[in-house]
Amino acid sequence: MKKLTLVLIALWPALWMSAQQTAIPEADLRDLDGKIISSTEIIVPGTSTLVVFWKSSSGKCCENLDLLQEAWEETLKHKGIRLVAICVDCTGSWTQVKPIVYGNNWDFDTYIDVNGDFKRAMNVGDVPCSMLFDKDQNLVCRMNSACTGSQEYLCNNIIDHLSTSVTASNFKTGK
Repeated sequence: MKKLTLVLIALWPALWMSAQQTAIPEADLRDLDGKIISSTEIIVPGTSTLVVFWKSSSGKCCENLDLLQEAWEETLKHKGIRLVAICVDCTGSWTQVKPIVYGNNWDFDTYIDVNGDFKRAMNVGDVPCSMLFDKDQNLVCRMNSACTGSQEYLCNNIIDHLSTSVTASNFKTGK
């Protein structure tokens, strides 16, 4: 029993680190013009990406994206962080999404998860749901509610999470 406990204790860091690495599942998304795009193409290797799942019918989701747009435009974009929004309430028709995006002057990439496949694959329940991926496509942070706080607070938290991810990555590789 002691040997089993020691083995589990020794393996725990490796298991914990591997749990932080989430492969992007394959699912079809649509861009605002209806073109089909693979979900694996929206998170680009070498670029940190904040992915936000949202509903076009939710005022709370739209307010969240407004706040993230400001934070992204002011700071995160200049730090090389990409912002991607995935609309998840468009079963069959997505024509209402484009006017919402353009009407709010959202300058980030927006895609539509028409069948909800990507939402299910990423285990997203309630929205808004935000996921931060580092440059190696590892999931470093997940928030299952609206991002709240000032722009500065949001930016600092996102940058801190990415800094922690880089430190953990360097620890794993011995750099």
